[in-house]
Formats: sequence, structure tokens, C-alpha cells
Amino acid sequence: MRRWRLADADWNHWSDGLADTALWPALAGLGLAGVEIGVYTAAEQLAPVRVARWPELTARYGIGVVAVLLSLPAPRWPDGALGGCAIGVAEQVRHCARICRRLGLSTLGLWPGADPPGTAWPALVAGLGQARDAATAEGVRLAVEYKPGTAVPDAATALALADAVEGTGVLLDLGHAYAAGEDPVEVTHRLGARLWHVHLGDAAPGRPDDDLPLGRVHDARPVLAALDAIGFTGVAAFDLYGATGTGELRGRDAVAQSLAHLGGPR
Repeated sequence: MRRWRLADADWNHWSDGLADTALWPALAGLGLAGVEIGVYTAAEQLAPVRVARWPELTARYGIGVVAVLLSLPAPRWPDGALGGCAIGVAEQVRHCARICRRLGLSTLGLWPGADPPGTAWPALVAGLGQARDAATAEGVRLAVEYKPGTAVPDAATALALADAVEGTGVLLDLGHAYAAGEDPVEVTHRLGARLWHVHLGDAAPGRPDDDLPLGRVHDARPVLAALDAIGFTGVAAFDLYGATGTGELRGRDAVAQSLAHLGGPR
């Protein structure tokens, strides 16, 4: 029995130039539970005027904001993120967590992409601890997304980090797991109660930026069954930025292909 929610992500539609007033009606007929908001800078993507518009859109189209992801890519954080600019990261987390609390969301996704391989483990742990404290002050918990080629490249490292920083969990991105050569079904069971958020996409081994529609390389349906089996209660959102950001597909088409692979939104 499914206890989790299937959602889209607004960044799948950035290349299409869809404002929220166009995105919400575009998603309304797909049967999804809501949308995840991607954030680079909280003051921009979570600007008050934008956040204030969401309740009206939810009331009109029946789609709410069900998740928020704070991404920390290297071009925006050249000195590192958790391991290089912990105070700045904590401030961004605090702002995002405040909006999450306002939206009734208990989990904030965090991708520390600017922390390169070789980042000192104590610095990474200390930085995540500061970010955790900033989120906890707002009643929100952090789920850290791993990705090959970063300081948190795989599920084992992500789980070790969650163990080292009490009160944090893991964000499993299927494309990243496939790219790392992992079996995401096994990973799902291994993470268990530490799995707090999921991104759905596909990728070939060694290609963590593919972000393809589901079913292009792997059958994702066993992973969804694994989420059911462990009693996952969070959000699983399509992350198809690699396919849509390059212009290969429009966001709606990439989502529709993924839904077709799953046999619909269930």
C-alpha cells in the first residue's frame, strides 16, 4: 500500500519558461500530489511575492507545494558549501526552513554539490551540523542528496553522514544511484527509516547528470514497490532536469513519459 506522494518538480519546466501561473494548470490533469520547488538562493526562488501566490493556485488547481530542495552547486559556491561556507549555507537553510514551516512541510532537501571529493570529513560533519541546527530551529529536518563526483558520492557515505549528524536523513535520487552502479531497491531497504525524500529519474552507469525520464535505461517500478515495502511516507518527485534542461524534451512530455512507464500516478 502506497503511503507516499508522487510529485513533479518545478525545475523540470525551467527551460520552458513556465511561471507558476502556467505550471500549476499544466500539472493539474496529471494526477500528481503536488510540486517540489527548487532553490538556489532563498531570497529569489522563495521571494515573498511568489510564496504568497501559492495558496490561491492550490485552491484553484488542487496542487500544493509538497517539497523544497536547496541546491548548492559549485558555480554558486566556489569555496565549497558544507565544508567551505557553513555559515552561509546555514543562513540559506534557515530561510528555506522558515518557508517549509509556513507551508506545513517537515523536510527540506539539501544537495551539497559544491563540496568536492576529498572534502575533510570533520568539516563536512560540522557544516551539516550547523545546517541541521538552522533547520531544527524552524521545526524542519534535513535530507541530504548524494551524487557521484561530490563529497557525498553514494548511499554508504550519505548514510554515514546521517549517522554522524543526528537528526538528518537521506535524499535518494534514482538517477544518481544508477550512475553510481547501485541497486536502488537494495539502497531503499538499507536506508529504511533514514530515507526521507526521493527524486525519480533514470541514468546510465557513470552518467549522474542524465536525469532521463523513467524507463529509458532501467525499470523503476521495483523501486516504487520497495518504497511501499519499507513504509515510506515522504515525497517522491520527478527530477528530469538533464533531459529538459538541454531542450531534449519539454517538461510536460518528460513527466508524461515517466508516468507512462509507471502505468500512471496510481
